[in-house]
Amino acid sequence: MGKKIIALLTDFGLKDYFVASLKGVILSINPEVSLVDITHDLPDYGLPAAAFVLQACYRFFPAGTIFLTVVDPGVGSERHLLLAKSERYYFIAPDNGLLSPIIDAEKAEVMEITGENYFLTSRKTSFEGRDKMAPVAAWLSLGIDLSELARPAKSWERLNWPEPQTSEGEIRGSIVYQDKFGNLITNIPQHLIASFLNSNHGSSLVLLAGRKRIAEMAATYSQAPPNKPFFMINSLGLLEIAVYENSAASLLGLNPGDNVVLKIE
Repeated sequence: MGKKIIALLTDFGLKDYFVASLKGVILSINPEVSLVDITHDLPDYGLPAAAFVLQACYRFFPAGTIFLTVVDPGVGSERHLLLAKSERYYFIAPDNGLLSPIIDAEKAEVMEITGENYFLTSRKTSFEGRDKMAPVAAWLSLGIDLSELARPAKSWERLNWPEPQTSEGEIRGSIVYQDKFGNLITNIPQHLIASFLNSNHGSSLVLLAGRKRIAEMAATYSQAPPNKPFFMINSLGLLEIAVYENSAASLLGLNPGDNVVLKIE
């Protein structure tokens, strides 16, 4: 059996001591654990971005991976800390809606973290990722029984996660994420587009994004002409707006949260 893995996802950045503190706590408890940085460059307090990134990558990790996601605008408040267990993975995060898409997708068992004996401190602090969530992840990686760490949760917060809507002749969706290249990822999945095409007649697809009309579709980035917006089905099976070797976000003036409409002409 290989080493246990704890995968870290935060909005802490790398300038300060925050990420190093999480790792120090974890390694002090379990020096043998493998730590993987998913990213620490999420937008500040960016719950939708955190939920998207977690969904985009978690299934590619080995079974048994513990995901520690600390994006916590409510730190020190009355909000709870959650531990969700799916068939293959564990997820630890504040109860602020961040985990709700994963809980739904994985049909995960949801627990409220209560194992104060395993915290660095039981009092409220301004860094509960370090003081409470990191030690719980570390002890979990050592095989501590879940009943020692948490109890079943009666309820949990849900993220207002946008769902695409289909009507006659169009799919209405929204931009849910902007990557570092300025590509804009929407919430419109490939299977919905395929079903839409099967039930509608037309010669081509057109995407309306903000005030922009994008008629160019390509299979990959390199198949599109330079500096011309196009859309594609990306590696996650989602409709994405891009510009070859340029930033679609900057060129089009679009951001996560903006609406898009896919139409047949």
